[in-house]
Amino acid sequence: MQRQGPRKKQRLQQKRKCSLSVNIALTGTPGTGKTSLSSKVDYNTVSINDYYAQISNGKDEENNWLIDLDKLNEIIITKNQPNTIFEGHVAHFLKNIDKIIVLRCHPDQLGKRLSSRNYSDEKIRENMEAEALNIIYEESIDSYDEKNVFEIDTSKMTIEKSVEKVIDIINGSIKSNKRIDYSETIMDWY
Repeated sequence: MQRQGPRKKQRLQQKRKCSLSVNIALTGTPGTGKTSLSSKVDYNTVSINDYYAQISNGKDEENNWLIDLDKLNEIIITKNQPNTIFEGHVAHFLKNIDKIIVLRCHPDQLGKRLSSRNYSDEKIRENMEAEALNIIYEESIDSYDEKNVFEIDTSKMTIEKSVEKVIDIINGSIKSNKRIDYSETIMDWY
């Protein structure tokens, strides 16, 4: 038996660039890290917040935009926009999206983040409840096949680690993930 020379070690390279051409909806409750995270991924980014005046029917008495989902899909065109992240808490309602990434955050941590942004106590509680009840994830799987919806818990994860997870999801390295459920936290509030 003839012995072959030493095997060369393969160099492992960190994945920093996204290699697939897909459209991503990066969504989640306010304060979960959508804007910070989307700015770090090497993809085109469309911030839905920039379109609120165009995609809404004005504001309610609490100064919240009343988003019209038909206008959302008329104004923000996702078709033929490869390598784009559509970022915003209503991004999961867009049509022609390949993958939805829902950023999640433990409601207690979310409350602290929103408080530091000077949200009112009422808005903080409303968003903490929405997070505890998995509202955006549930809306996402109502709109798209569950196999195309992913969750990332940003409660304690660094922005760099979150970016790595997003890139792994985009590249197909992560096929499915464990469901995040904060519903039990509601019991502590009452």
